[in-house]
Amino acid sequence: MRFVTITSGKGGVGKSTISANLAYILSLYGYKVALFDADIGLANQDIILGVKPKATILDVLRGDAEFGEIVVKINNNFLLIPGENGEEVLQYKNSDLLDRFFEGLKELGELDFLIIDTGAGIGKSVQAFIDASTDTVVVTVPDPSAIMDAYSMIKYTSRVKDNIFLIVNRAKNKKEAVEIATKLQKVAQKHLQEIEVEFLGYVERSTLVEEASKRRELLAKQYSGSVPALQIAEIAKKLTNHLTKDGEHIKETPNITIFFKRLLQQI
Repeated sequence: MRFVTITSGKGGVGKSTISANLAYILSLYGYKVALFDADIGLANQDIILGVKPKATILDVLRGDAEFGEIVVKINNNFLLIPGENGEEVLQYKNSDLLDRFFEGLKELGELDFLIIDTGAGIGKSVQAFIDASTDTVVVTVPDPSAIMDAYSMIKYTSRVKDNIFLIVNRAKNKKEAVEIATKLQKVAQKHLQEIEVEFLGYVERSTLVEEASKRRELLAKQYSGSVPALQIAEIAKKLTNHLTKDGEHIKETPNITIFFKRLLQQI
């Protein structure tokens, strides 16, 4: 199982939207995926996915629900582990959250990907998930403060990891995204020689992302042929080395792949 922590140095960069759509696309490629909403205190994946969980991780911490009871099935390959949008969950020790979480994972059976949507910044829970993950993805936007905060996240990760992935969201175009990625790579190479920053991809700024969010719909599901959806699909392809779960090469036109996957799985 690949344990992918998706985080950011600054809030409001679209990390949760990317996490949800990335998880969904991976599920269409045949991978069994669980998305854990670990943005402690500000959880919103239920809103992004348009579902209403009966219980959340907070209920598990209270002892009012078992881990398996809170899991929401999005499709045959995609499960949501809902977080809690409130401050009460912050009263529990970080170790309590992780212990309950890892114990609960055993109930889900075999997973190919566990996507962790963390909070912004380098808090203790974020650090814990980075430490435990097989892959760490930092999301930033073309804003000087966000780029600085992304570097801070890369700097922390360099203490525990040899490599990190980078996604530039809301880029004006590919040129701008590549420039930002290159700048961060050069600074990291100069000051943090023990970590490799790999540019995983970018997502262009689009009103369709906001439209999908307002309608509580997944961009990759409702606007699968749109530019930002295809760009997230490209990111998913890189994470899987361009292969479906069955080892089939993913076609260069992800929207066609998604169409047939959706047709066959009746999603």
